[in-house]
Amino acid sequence: MTRERPGGKPRHLLAALLMAVVWGAQLYFVVAAYGSPHKHFGYQPFSESSTWEAHIVRVTHDGRRQDIRHGWEGYRWHELVRGRGLAVPFVRHHASYGVAATLDYFQQALDWVAMYTPEDRRTHHFEARVITVRNAGEPRVHQLRSVTRPR
Repeated sequence: MTRERPGGKPRHLLAALLMAVVWGAQLYFVVAAYGSPHKHFGYQPFSESSTWEAHIVRVTHDGRRQDIRHGWEGYRWHELVRGRGLAVPFVRHHASYGVAATLDYFQQALDWVAMYTPEDRRTHHFEARVITVRNAGEPRVHQLRSVTRPR
């Protein structure tokens, strides 16, 4: 005659439920990673061998387009944007996080610069022409535009 430990079945059910929740959460994060440009929880054994470079202009309220390579209104791009390898966008770089993540980070940088440069009263918005080459394929041109600055 075997005796069951007190609380045995509920403990087994609780353990099985906990395991199912953990597996479900892991599966969710892996699947969701492939829909995200950053793929934080997605496993990729080999990174992309992709490159990118960008040309940024500011568009003033009167429609003039000016290259920002050497600064504008006392601001310099490399002083404002330091992370994710975006500080010097005018030369070719390896897309360390992949093309989709680089474009997403670059869009965020454009929007941030547009919103947090208060001394610049003449700029309406920023535009970037980003040239990417994904895994040694053909170059693609992506046009990005920042949010419109308030007057």
